[in-house]
Amino acid sequence: MSDSILPPNATRVELACERGIAVSRPDLTPVAALMNPDTCPVHLLPWLAWALSVDFWDSGWSEETKRASIRESVSIHRVKGTLQSVRRALKAAGYGDATVVERYGYETYDGAYKYDGSITYSEPDHWAEYRVYLTRPITIEQAAQVRAILRLVAPARCHLKGLFFTEALNSYNGRITYDGSYTYGVA
Repeated sequence: MSDSILPPNATRVELACERGIAVSRPDLTPVAALMNPDTCPVHLLPWLAWALSVDFWDSGWSEETKRASIRESVSIHRVKGTLQSVRRALKAAGYGDATVVERYGYETYDGAYKYDGSITYSEPDHWAEYRVYLTRPITIEQAAQVRAILRLVAPARCHLKGLFFTEALNSYNGRITYDGSYTYGVA
Protein backbone atom coordinates (compact mmCIF):
# COMPACT_ATOMS: atom_id res chain seq x y z
CA MET A 1 0.00 0.00 0.00
CA SER A 2 1.26 3.45 -0.93
CA ASP A 3 1.75 6.34 1.51
CA SER A 4 0.08 8.64 -0.99
CA ILE A 5 -3.31 10.09 -0.25
CA LEU A 6 -3.92 10.79 -3.91
CA PRO A 7 -6.12 8.53 -6.03
CA PRO A 8 -4.53 5.89 -8.28
CA ASN A 9 -5.13 8.00 -11.37
CA ALA A 10 -3.07 10.98 -10.03
CA THR A 11 -0.79 12.64 -12.56
CA ARG A 12 3.00 12.80 -12.23
CA VAL A 13 2.76 16.52 -11.41
CA GLU A 14 0.29 15.86 -8.57
CA LEU A 15 2.50 13.10 -7.16
CA ALA A 16 5.56 15.40 -7.35
CA CYS A 17 3.66 18.15 -5.50
CA GLU A 18 2.63 15.68 -2.83
CA ARG A 19 6.25 14.52 -2.35
CA GLY A 20 7.46 18.13 -2.16
CA ILE A 21 4.91 19.00 0.49
CA ALA A 22 5.66 15.81 2.44
CA VAL A 23 9.39 16.64 2.56
CA SER A 24 8.79 20.12 4.00
CA ARG A 25 6.33 18.79 6.65
CA PRO A 26 4.32 22.01 7.05
CA ASP A 27 3.32 23.06 10.55
CA LEU A 28 -0.47 23.26 10.65
CA THR A 29 -0.64 24.84 14.13
CA PRO A 30 -1.42 28.32 12.76
CA VAL A 31 -4.36 26.88 10.83
CA ALA A 32 -5.77 25.40 14.04
CA ALA A 33 -5.48 28.82 15.70
CA LEU A 34 -7.35 30.42 12.80
CA MET A 35 -10.19 27.91 13.06
CA ASN A 36 -10.72 28.56 16.78
CA PRO A 37 -13.09 31.47 17.53
CA ASP A 38 -11.17 32.24 20.74
CA THR A 39 -7.73 32.54 19.11
CA CYS A 40 -8.60 33.79 15.62
CA PRO A 41 -7.40 37.37 14.94
CA VAL A 42 -10.24 39.89 15.05
CA HIS A 43 -9.87 40.98 11.43
CA LEU A 44 -10.37 37.36 10.28
CA LEU A 45 -13.52 36.68 12.33
CA PRO A 46 -15.91 37.43 9.41
CA TRP A 47 -14.13 34.79 7.33
CA LEU A 48 -14.31 32.25 10.12
CA ALA A 49 -18.02 33.04 10.53
CA TRP A 50 -18.49 32.42 6.82
CA ALA A 51 -16.54 29.14 7.02
CA LEU A 52 -18.69 27.91 9.93
CA SER A 53 -21.98 29.04 8.34
CA VAL A 54 -22.96 31.67 10.89
CA ASP A 55 -26.48 32.54 9.73
CA PHE A 56 -26.54 36.18 10.77
CA TRP A 57 -23.52 38.47 11.08
CA ASP A 58 -23.38 42.12 12.07
CA SER A 59 -20.07 43.94 11.70
CA GLY A 60 -21.24 46.36 14.41
CA TRP A 61 -21.30 43.68 17.11
CA SER A 62 -18.70 43.72 19.85
CA GLU A 63 -15.75 41.36 19.50
CA GLU A 64 -17.09 39.07 22.24
CA THR A 65 -20.51 38.86 20.57
CA LYS A 66 -18.87 37.96 17.25
CA ARG A 67 -16.80 35.23 18.91
CA ALA A 68 -19.84 33.88 20.80
CA SER A 69 -21.86 33.78 17.58
CA ILE A 70 -19.13 31.76 15.85
CA ARG A 71 -18.72 29.50 18.89
CA GLU A 72 -22.44 28.67 18.93
CA SER A 73 -22.85 28.22 15.17
CA VAL A 74 -22.36 24.45 15.06
CA SER A 75 -24.62 23.79 18.05
CA ILE A 76 -27.31 26.06 16.57
CA HIS A 77 -27.15 24.19 13.27
CA ARG A 78 -27.53 20.87 15.10
CA VAL A 79 -30.91 21.94 16.47
CA LYS A 80 -31.94 24.38 13.75
CA GLY A 81 -35.67 24.67 13.38
CA THR A 82 -36.37 24.14 17.08
CA LEU A 83 -37.10 26.45 19.99
CA GLN A 84 -33.69 25.63 21.40
CA SER A 85 -32.02 27.07 18.29
CA VAL A 86 -34.03 30.28 18.70
CA ARG A 87 -32.87 30.69 22.30
CA ARG A 88 -29.23 29.88 21.47
CA ALA A 89 -29.10 32.19 18.46
CA LEU A 90 -30.55 35.14 20.39
CA LYS A 91 -28.20 34.57 23.31
CA ALA A 92 -25.17 34.29 21.01
CA ALA A 93 -26.19 37.54 19.29
CA GLY A 94 -26.14 39.33 22.65
CA TYR A 95 -29.87 39.51 23.38
CA GLY A 96 -29.68 37.44 26.58
CA ASP A 97 -31.98 34.67 27.65
CA ALA A 98 -35.23 34.80 25.72
CA THR A 99 -38.48 33.10 26.62
CA VAL A 100 -40.34 31.61 23.68
CA VAL A 101 -44.06 31.06 24.12
CA GLU A 102 -46.04 28.89 21.75
CA ARG A 103 -49.84 28.60 21.75
CA TYR A 104 -50.29 31.77 23.79
CA GLY A 105 -53.78 32.20 25.20
CA TYR A 106 -54.76 28.53 25.50
CA GLU A 107 -55.20 28.74 29.28
CA THR A 108 -58.56 27.52 30.47
CA TYR A 109 -61.07 28.81 32.97
CA ASP A 110 -60.89 25.67 35.13
CA GLY A 111 -59.59 27.32 38.30
CA ALA A 112 -55.98 26.28 37.66
CA TYR A 113 -54.88 29.93 37.53
CA LYS A 114 -55.43 32.78 39.94
CA TYR A 115 -57.01 35.93 38.57
CA ASP A 116 -54.12 38.10 39.70
CA GLY A 117 -53.24 39.70 36.36
CA SER A 118 -50.36 37.33 35.54
CA ILE A 119 -52.44 35.46 32.94
CA THR A 120 -54.14 37.30 30.13
CA TYR A 121 -57.25 35.58 28.83
CA SER A 122 -57.62 36.53 25.21
CA GLU A 123 -58.20 35.03 21.80
CA PRO A 124 -55.54 32.30 21.53
CA ASP A 125 -52.75 32.52 18.99
CA HIS A 126 -52.81 30.26 15.96
CA TRP A 127 -51.02 26.93 16.58
CA ALA A 128 -48.08 27.99 14.37
CA GLU A 129 -47.52 31.37 16.01
CA TYR A 130 -45.00 32.09 18.73
CA ARG A 131 -43.99 35.06 20.86
CA VAL A 132 -40.53 35.99 22.08
CA TYR A 133 -40.10 37.70 25.44
CA LEU A 134 -36.69 39.35 25.78
CA THR A 135 -35.00 40.04 29.09
CA ARG A 136 -34.06 43.60 28.12
CA PRO A 137 -35.60 46.30 25.95
CA ILE A 138 -34.33 46.75 22.40
CA THR A 139 -34.43 49.48 19.78
CA ILE A 140 -36.40 49.23 16.56
CA GLU A 141 -33.17 48.57 14.65
CA GLN A 142 -32.30 45.74 17.03
CA ALA A 143 -35.84 44.36 16.68
CA ALA A 144 -35.31 44.16 12.92
CA GLN A 145 -32.06 42.29 13.59
CA VAL A 146 -33.82 39.87 15.97
CA ARG A 147 -36.52 39.22 13.35
CA ALA A 148 -33.83 38.48 10.75
CA ILE A 149 -32.15 36.01 13.13
CA LEU A 150 -35.48 34.35 13.87
CA ARG A 151 -36.28 33.96 10.16
CA LEU A 152 -33.03 32.02 9.79
CA VAL A 153 -33.25 29.69 12.81
CA ALA A 154 -36.91 29.32 13.81
CA PRO A 155 -39.02 26.42 12.58
CA ALA A 156 -40.15 27.11 9.02
CA ARG A 157 -43.79 26.33 9.90
CA CYS A 158 -43.89 28.95 12.67
CA HIS A 159 -44.62 32.66 12.46
CA LEU A 160 -43.46 35.31 14.90
CA LYS A 161 -46.42 36.98 16.62
CA GLY A 162 -44.34 39.64 18.36
CA LEU A 163 -41.28 40.61 20.35
CA PHE A 164 -42.12 41.63 23.91
CA PHE A 165 -40.22 43.00 26.87
CA THR A 166 -41.38 44.25 30.23
CA GLU A 167 -38.76 46.91 30.93
CA ALA A 168 -39.06 50.27 29.20
CA LEU A 169 -35.94 51.61 27.54
CA ASN A 170 -37.18 55.18 27.90
CA SER A 171 -39.71 56.92 30.09
CA TYR A 172 -42.43 59.35 29.13
CA ASN A 173 -40.55 62.43 30.25
CA GLY A 174 -40.69 64.49 27.06
CA ARG A 175 -37.00 64.00 26.20
CA ILE A 176 -37.53 61.68 23.24
CA THR A 177 -39.50 62.47 20.14
CA TYR A 178 -42.16 60.32 18.54
CA ASP A 179 -40.25 59.80 15.30
CA GLY A 180 -40.48 55.99 15.14
CA SER A 181 -37.01 55.29 16.58
CA TYR A 182 -38.27 53.99 19.91
CA THR A 183 -40.65 51.26 21.01
CA TYR A 184 -43.04 51.22 23.90
CA GLY A 185 -43.12 47.63 25.16
CA VAL A 186 -43.62 45.73 21.89
CA ALA A 187 -41.25 45.69 18.95
